[in-house]
Amino acid sequence: MDIKALSTLKSLRLLYVEDDTATREELASMLAYWVDDLDVAADGQAGLALFAEKLHDIVVTDIQMPIMGGLIMSAEMRRLSPYQPIIVLSAYNDVEYLFRAIEIGISQYITKPVNVEKLLDKLTEIAENIQAKREQRRNQRLLEQYRHLVDASAIVSKYDPQGRITFVNDRFCELSGYDQQTLIGSEIRRIRHPDEPKDISGKIWQSVLDGNKWAGIVKNQTRSGTMYVVDSSLVPIIDEHNKVEEIVCLDVDITDVYLNYENMLESLSRSERSLNEQRHLLDEYKRVLELGASILVVEPGGRILGANLRLASMLGHEIKDLCERPLSEIVPDDYSKCFQRATQAIDGHCSEVIPFKHQNGSERTFSVTFMSVRDLHGQINSIILSCQDVTEPLRLTHEIVETQRELLLVLGEVVENRSRETGKHVKRVAEIAYLLAREIGLSKETAEILKTAAPMHDIGKVGIDDSILHKPGKLDFDEFEIMKTHAELGHHILTRIDRPLLSIAARIAHEHHENYDGSGYPQGLKGENISIEGRIIAVADVLDALGHERIYKAAWDDAAIRDFFITQRGRKFDPALVDLVLKHWDALSDIRNNFRDI
Repeated sequence: MDIKALSTLKSLRLLYVEDDTATREELASMLAYWVDDLDVAADGQAGLALFAEKLHDIVVTDIQMPIMGGLIMSAEMRRLSPYQPIIVLSAYNDVEYLFRAIEIGISQYITKPVNVEKLLDKLTEIAENIQAKREQRRNQRLLEQYRHLVDASAIVSKYDPQGRITFVNDRFCELSGYDQQTLIGSEIRRIRHPDEPKDISGKIWQSVLDGNKWAGIVKNQTRSGTMYVVDSSLVPIIDEHNKVEEIVCLDVDITDVYLNYENMLESLSRSERSLNEQRHLLDEYKRVLELGASILVVEPGGRILGANLRLASMLGHEIKDLCERPLSEIVPDDYSKCFQRATQAIDGHCSEVIPFKHQNGSERTFSVTFMSVRDLHGQINSIILSCQDVTEPLRLTHEIVETQRELLLVLGEVVENRSRETGKHVKRVAEIAYLLAREIGLSKETAEILKTAAPMHDIGKVGIDDSILHKPGKLDFDEFEIMKTHAELGHHILTRIDRPLLSIAARIAHEHHENYDGSGYPQGLKGENISIEGRIIAVADVLDALGHERIYKAAWDDAAIRDFFITQRGRKFDPALVDLVLKHWDALSDIRNNFRDI
């Protein structure tokens, strides 16, 4: 038997109907091993009632039963669910029963005594077929949702092979100014701008009809006659005979980008530069415009040479107000390093998130691509800043992180309070962990995440009985075994929520009682198999706990704590972290003193 294939039975609902008690109990116990959702009935009437309530995926039934036979029950089930998979088990090789089963539509027929392997093979075959159909339905639903999503978010139109419009979505109508009734049935050239080459209805269209995709820039015109420009993709839809039955067009409005490009072209044509210089710089500007439509042009020394309307508006300025000003007047941070990186990069650009000053004094945050523009001699002519406003997403992200941080801290304090331990313990552990994380070489961002997650290290104690948590003396063996389960309980609690911050907290909860030499719990991890977060919290937790009174012990003095860490170096604790504790003892003592218990 294929064990992996048998695992498909786990996700299915199975109904087993059999009147013979011994047979029923024996086969049901075997089926229960492979099927999580199993119902058993002793006669056809009871089986039908269960089926009507639950609509099982597979039915396995005997034929000869009191009250209602298996074939009558199967016929009723097929009336409720016409394609219901049913396996008939019978000790009779009677042709009449077989023909009756075929009339009902039952093609699965196994004689008694039942060959278990044969039954499992048949169940697996049916289960895999059911799963395949479910996957097909799921894919169909996803496809429909994707289609709705595309219609809602993209500019969509559809055409027949002759170029007549068969569908336009709302966004297409908004952009073009036409309504659907006016466009449906019209030819594609109705929406084309007069300046657009006729190739779209000639060679390009024929290429699409031959089954090829096409993408390019197209000029269209609105109902009022104004031009708009789209980045257009034509995709042929092929039928089962390999012929194009329709063409779907997805457009992206790039009118602003195109006009910016045209304006730069006009500006260059009016300049005194040579034709080669104009062509070269035009290619450079075009390359930048592909990255974004909010741009700022700055000379290498930092003087603003120009800006487009979108960026100027985002900062509350007129274009003329920005030109000739130093970039430092609107960018408070040091941008020179970004200029240097852009000029030194092989591809000539780099990215950075930096703040900009708005005209009203507020601050906006932009994700900026700095791109160097070189002249024909390879010298830096200017730096172009392609900007995207990320102020609001960053604000929301910060608020979410702060909310999670406060929630974790409060939950940590709740756990400590329930344990009748110091309420400031979790805060001190978090601060100690941050210091050690930075000193061991973790980035500031990683250390901040660790600091935020640290209060959750003992969350599993919510599942420990009060009589154990509050016991004033030393725990006996059984009590300590129960107490040790808080590490796994905490991990289980925190892994139920799929968030990056909480996944770190889950790891800490699980590993903060692991010992460096492998003698810890719950997994007996050793050395660097314990995550760096788990090793840091193990040190921070014990360092703080030893120096404060608990219900089961008095506070230790600093000399005793130092001696303990020295003796446990490489045994209970990571040697490198112990060295850092001893090196930064004064700083760690300040943390412990700054968050004293009241």
